[in-house]
Amino acid sequence: MALPIETRPYFVFGDLIANLTVGALVGGVMAALFGPGWNMFVAMLVGMALGMAISLPLSLLFAALFGAMEIMVPTMTTGMAAGMVVSMGAAMEAVSFGRGVTLGAWSGVGVMVALYVANAVIRQRGSRWTS
Repeated sequence: MALPIETRPYFVFGDLIANLTVGALVGGVMAALFGPGWNMFVAMLVGMALGMAISLPLSLLFAALFGAMEIMVPTMTTGMAAGMVVSMGAAMEAVSFGRGVTLGAWSGVGVMVALYVANAVIRQRGSRWTS
């Protein structure tokens, strides 16, 4: 019996690389675009939209290697989360490009962990109904 796609090391590593890359890139762009002059709420909304727009072409590149749905959902969520976190942080105080990249990468890891945990919970609940 084949392992589910999310437990094969190739795909787990692919998810990690894709989310780190998207998060880091979005975080760096948000740190360069936003500053303390922005309203936090506006910066967060604009950062969310820009983060998803930036992550779309990257997710298409990674989808060719690791599967469309398996990559699109996590990377788009990472783009959204990293965009919101870094732009809102930059609206509060100046965020350097390097710090933005770091915050974005950590956002990517956080999104990946949250989605893997949610998937495990949903599969466990679903298995109760099929048994």
